[in-house]
Amino acid sequence: MQSTPDQIKSTLFSHINKGIKYDLDRMFKASSLCGDPHKSYFSVHVAGTNGKGSTCAYIESVLRRAGYKTGLYTSPHITNFEERFRIDGVDINEDAWFGVYKDQEKVINDLGLTFFEAATLMAFEIFKRAGVQYAIFETGMGGRLDATNIITPKVSVITKLALDHCEYLGDTLEAIAAEKLGIVKRGAPLVMLEPDDRRIRELAVEKCKEIGSDLVFSPVDMGVTGVVCRDDGVSFCLDGRKYDLSMIGEYQVQNAVLAMNALRRVDDFDYQVVYEGIKSAVLPGRFQIVDVSDQQLVIDVGHNPDAAEALVGALKRRFPDRRVSFVLGMMRDKDIDAVLKILAPRASAFYFTRPKTERAADPYGMMGLTDGKFSGRRVVIEDVAEAVSAALRDAAGSVDTIVCVTGSFYTVSEASTQIYSR
Repeated sequence: MQSTPDQIKSTLFSHINKGIKYDLDRMFKASSLCGDPHKSYFSVHVAGTNGKGSTCAYIESVLRRAGYKTGLYTSPHITNFEERFRIDGVDINEDAWFGVYKDQEKVINDLGLTFFEAATLMAFEIFKRAGVQYAIFETGMGGRLDATNIITPKVSVITKLALDHCEYLGDTLEAIAAEKLGIVKRGAPLVMLEPDDRRIRELAVEKCKEIGSDLVFSPVDMGVTGVVCRDDGVSFCLDGRKYDLSMIGEYQVQNAVLAMNALRRVDDFDYQVVYEGIKSAVLPGRFQIVDVSDQQLVIDVGHNPDAAEALVGALKRRFPDRRVSFVLGMMRDKDIDAVLKILAPRASAFYFTRPKTERAADPYGMMGLTDGKFSGRRVVIEDVAEAVSAALRDAAGSVDTIVCVTGSFYTVSEASTQIYSR
């Protein structure tokens, strides 16, 4: 038996790269053995490819502003394990999860739970002990067989869909959509960002009809007007009312409106509650601008072509006259070539790096994909912290260059650890 939080975290983290057990049998059994803690509160379930974390943050913030005690479970974390579990908008402390783990340790070990399964089981109990009234759960991957999918939520939400995790979810958008639609539950409405693809829309309609769930599409155009991207966020108007966001990037508007549409299926919240809730919502690593030694550094966890498009768009609007030195570390199962083609026209340099995970792509291989296609500076620095330092050093004194760390949660995590330890 492990005896300290650091030992427990070391053991849990060692399971991250040991494969994925993709079914729900263990979770149902583990939760039952622990008293089904997830049945102690209302919940909201959010799946999708891009925008999940932000949408969760908006929903949680509004519910908290409305007076509910809230829990928020997201993944992966950027700097600390405790980020995965938030109570009333604050990361839990070490003691909170340590006590829960010790009580669940035998079940976790006897059933051979994966890292994500164990963390999810812990979240269920952490929120119960905290007395939350609403818990918002972000799926880790997919939906149908994701460890979070033993809950029956008040409302289910699906954000923007794109090709990702194809090894597990399928290599077509239809296959991925089918997996995400696996979170639909009888009696719980589904609010879904309206897909461009007609077949995906039809799949959603068929699934909800089969299950007996009301379906609401949140239109991509959303009826939004007056979008203004500011240095500290975005403003927009909807139904004649103004809203302000503290998260940067025009793409955040569709996440916020999706969250607002989901919240309408929970309760009829006052405009001021919604306004203040979405304005105060924040989430690390989503086009986050950090000041480092009198330089501005952008960190963004985007890790697929769709997210790269959103990142480039945000960079153009926020820094219209500046080129970008990208510190890029990605996972080898991602569409790296497509991401590079999107980033390259905006780039002045690439610093290819390798975060400390077995899934990381070879930085020399990434650089090879740009042979004959990119004429700017290219360098491989395998250590993420050293790559960030080099990029900042090379950009120092330049009014034309901004440094951006992106490509993976793992890359942003290692960069953030270095930044905040300065």
